[in-house]
Amino acid sequence: MIKHEKISTITSGRKLFYISLCLLIAISIGVNLITVTDQSIRLDESQSLWAATKSVTGILKYISQDVQVPLYELLLHFWIQIFGTNIVIARGLSFIFFIFTLPVLYKVYRQVAGRSVSLLGVTIFSLSPFILWYSNEARMYTMFALATSLDHLFFLKLYKSKGKNGKLGYFLSTLFGMFSHYFFIFFLFTQFVYVIFSIFLNRNTESFKAKIAIRKKFLISYITILFLDGVFFLPWAVYFIFRGLAGNTQPLIPPPTSYDIFATFINFLFGFQSTQVQTLMVSLWPLIVLVLFFIFTRRNSTHVLYKGYFILTAFFPILMIFLLSFFKPIFLSRYLIFVTPSLFFIVAWILLSYSKKTSYILITIFLMLLLGLLFFQNLSPFTPVKENYVGVSEFLDQKATASDLIAVSAPFTIYPVAYTYKGEAGIVTIPKWDLYSHGAIPAFSIANLKTDLQSYKKEYNNIFIVFSYNQGYQQQIQNYMDTHFKRLVAKTFSPGLEVDEYQLRYDLLSNNKH
Repeated sequence: MIKHEKISTITSGRKLFYISLCLLIAISIGVNLITVTDQSIRLDESQSLWAATKSVTGILKYISQDVQVPLYELLLHFWIQIFGTNIVIARGLSFIFFIFTLPVLYKVYRQVAGRSVSLLGVTIFSLSPFILWYSNEARMYTMFALATSLDHLFFLKLYKSKGKNGKLGYFLSTLFGMFSHYFFIFFLFTQFVYVIFSIFLNRNTESFKAKIAIRKKFLISYITILFLDGVFFLPWAVYFIFRGLAGNTQPLIPPPTSYDIFATFINFLFGFQSTQVQTLMVSLWPLIVLVLFFIFTRRNSTHVLYKGYFILTAFFPILMIFLLSFFKPIFLSRYLIFVTPSLFFIVAWILLSYSKKTSYILITIFLMLLLGLLFFQNLSPFTPVKENYVGVSEFLDQKATASDLIAVSAPFTIYPVAYTYKGEAGIVTIPKWDLYSHGAIPAFSIANLKTDLQSYKKEYNNIFIVFSYNQGYQQQIQNYMDTHFKRLVAKTFSPGLEVDEYQLRYDLLSNNKH
């Protein structure tokens, strides 16, 4: 009787645990739906909409000179053909990818762990402020996460069955991933490294030949699938190289430091917080490393298969990209979203590795922290990734007239300004660039700025310069303007997004205006 009551109590406790996790997932979805309408359009989103409004051939031409692959833009093209170009509607496509990722992740986790770890991993994914930020951004990032999750699912099926199951799924999911983001190649290479290690580190056989024989059918299927995917991707790769290797609108990415690695993991877990909060979290990295060392060296009570696979796919791609960035800076946390399915699984596994009481306390604290930081990220005006271009345009609508000029720096930030601004003033870029033309953005020079300003002085009273996405010459522009023209207004709208108004002409008409 006592034993029966104990089992009943355990079952009730598990049900409450599962219900609580499902409730938190529902809350995260609700928070997303509420806040999606409050966020201003961002630069990347405006570029997506700009590309998606073109014809299919126009999209392919544009994307071939950008840093993305074309699948998302093609899907968004047909999405906005049906539902319109409103930014909230456009974000719905990313939200759908996010929703589809949840059951896929659960199936991935259930292949290697129990229900508790699987549901907790999905809950962490759904509550992650980082994931939810990109689930309501009109970009490819949640599609990339979905592609990676599907590839996890079918790779593990293929691997566990020694090449018997999951062949078609792995072929399609790999192709899906390759056309989602160029960084998917790092994920595929990590899987390849895992396959090689699993052969050489297999202790059940003595000879290398025997090790190969055990995995022969898997290796044949695996290599054949990757070869076929490469064949299907090759035409785009050739076209991309022929069109100029992304010479159009590449942002300036500085070489990463060790701080960036820890900041990236902080972003994955806790989202984009204010500079002070983020700095505090990153400063705790020695403690975090010590805790991780303790966790990975202690005996783990939670039964999980293929731990090495998830650890490798969570950390190795970041190390590769970090090292490559010393030659060509490409290290951006949003490009690394594909490691989050593995990372959140590891976190769930760690949290459930203790006694039941300790685990529930740690899980409660962690999930409440995620939920609180999610609200803070979405509501705080100091969130560093917020781009209040709507506020900029409302300001310009009130202040700028047809006799004034608006200039944006960097040039590619003309996309969100042009999307949101409905006033009478003309818009130019610094340096001058025609967004309807193909080819790289011209290099900035003070000489060209002087020439352009002399021309503007003949026609316009004031110039409103929108500063965002510093490409390395913003300070030169501000120094020149401050030493040669009178600054009338300087207003900040969100971190890194500022509008400065300068008086170009000093005739009677201009003076009367102010």
